[in-house]
Amino acid sequence: MSNSLLTPPPTTLPPIPFPQLVSEAKQALPADFVTDPAHVLVALDLDGTLLTETGASDRTREAIRALEAAGSHVVIATGRGLEATRPVMGELDFTDGWMVCSNGALLIRVEDGACQVVRNEQFDPRPVVEKVWSRYPQALVAVEDADGGYRISKPFPPRELIESWTVAPAEDLVSRPVTKLVVRIPGMDRDEFEQRMFALQLPDVEVAVGWTSWMDVSATGVTKASGLERLRADLGVDARGTVSIGDGTNDIAMLQWAQHGVAMAGATQAVRAHADAVTGPVEYDGAAAVMQAVLSSVRD
Repeated sequence: MSNSLLTPPPTTLPPIPFPQLVSEAKQALPADFVTDPAHVLVALDLDGTLLTETGASDRTREAIRALEAAGSHVVIATGRGLEATRPVMGELDFTDGWMVCSNGALLIRVEDGACQVVRNEQFDPRPVVEKVWSRYPQALVAVEDADGGYRISKPFPPRELIESWTVAPAEDLVSRPVTKLVVRIPGMDRDEFEQRMFALQLPDVEVAVGWTSWMDVSATGVTKASGLERLRADLGVDARGTVSIGDGTNDIAMLQWAQHGVAMAGATQAVRAHADAVTGPVEYDGAAAVMQAVLSSVRD
C-alpha cells in the first residue's frame, strides 16, 4: 500500500479504551437514525481516518466487513485518485461496493476487485493555473486524469505524489479538461498559503487546502458531498441513514451533508466545527468505533 506524507501529525492524546469510544459514538447517533441496515450508508475518508502511515487496523477491516455483511453500504470517499486508491482496497479487503474518489469527481463501482468509472466530473484547469502562476510562478502544478495518473510542472517533494506522474510542458497541463488540479508551494506556511490562495478568488471551482501548502481544485459544485448525494439517491438510501467520517478540509462538505457527520479527533477545530460529533483519533480506531456503534444501533 502507498501512503503519502500529506496526513495529519500523530495524536498526542493519551490512549482511549475502544469500548469507551464505541459507547460515546452510540450516544452521539441521532435519535431518528434509521433501524434498517439496508438504509445505512457510511462514507469513509481514508488518510487520517482509516489509514495511518502503517496502514489500516484489524478493527477497521472487521468493522467494514460487519457493516457490509449486515447489508449496509460502505463507501470510500477520498481525495485520492483511482490509481492511489487501488492499493487501499486490498489493505481494507474492499472488493465490492462504491468509491467516491478525487474529492467527488469520480464515482467508481467495485465488483470482485475490478473498478469501473461510472461518472467523471472534469473541468478546464487553464483559468486557475494561469491565475496562480501570474502571482506565484514558483508554484508546483499537477493535473489528474481519470485513471489517477498526474501530469506535473516540476517534481514534487519526495513521497508527496504517490501516483505515477510525468513532467509535462505548461501548455500540456492546461490543454484539456482534468479530473483534479493540485497546487503546491513547498516551504510556504500552510495558513499563509491558504490565505494567499483564497485571496486569488479563483474562478468557478471548489478548493480544499490540506495539512500543508497543498490545494486540491475540482469543478464547481463537485465535492465529496455532491458525489455521495447522487450515489445515495441512485441507491435509494434514506437520507436519515447517512453517516460520514473524516478529518480534512476536503471532508467538510460531506460532514455537513450526512445526517450524522463525525470528525476524527486529529482534525483541526475548523473541521470539527462542521461535524455533529467527534470520535477518537485514527491511531485509536475512532472510525471503527463509529462503525461499531452504527451496527449496534441497527441491530438493537
